[in-house]
Amino acid sequence: MGASEVTAEGPGAAAVARTLDAVVEGMGLEATVVVSPGPDDTDIDATVEGEGLSPLIGRGGETIDALQYLLGQIASRAEGGSRRRVSLDADGYRARRAAALEALADQAAREAVEHGEEIELDAMTPHDRRIVHMALKDRPEVVTRSEGEEPRRRIIVEPAE
Repeated sequence: MGASEVTAEGPGAAAVARTLDAVVEGMGLEATVVVSPGPDDTDIDATVEGEGLSPLIGRGGETIDALQYLLGQIASRAEGGSRRRVSLDADGYRARRAAALEALADQAAREAVEHGEEIELDAMTPHDRRIVHMALKDRPEVVTRSEGEEPRRRIIVEPAE
């Protein structure tokens, strides 16, 4: 079993740690699992620290997003059904992804204003779309909206009227 540090309390946090330890071990990764309290009382922050964690992240974050969803379900069931939000990160992926999306949002906003037309971004997960919307919410020169159906939902950035 991998080494884990658990500072979050409750059966949900313990279940998240056990599950992540098993996933790390099953994937043959050398890593430490850290499970701590999140910003809200019901939140759990889980981090996997180590080298060579790209298989855990997956292409475009698909694996880490799916695992985060499963961990949320596992934590909620361990707590008897009360909702637990689980945030999972590995190797600083979430911060790098947020920075890349903020840069993309900035570039799209500049292009929309410069060319006077809407810029359509590639399809994104709800989490990634939220980062883009939040990055541009205080920019009065542009407005954003989401279009399409999951999993092809995307953001449109356009000049403000």
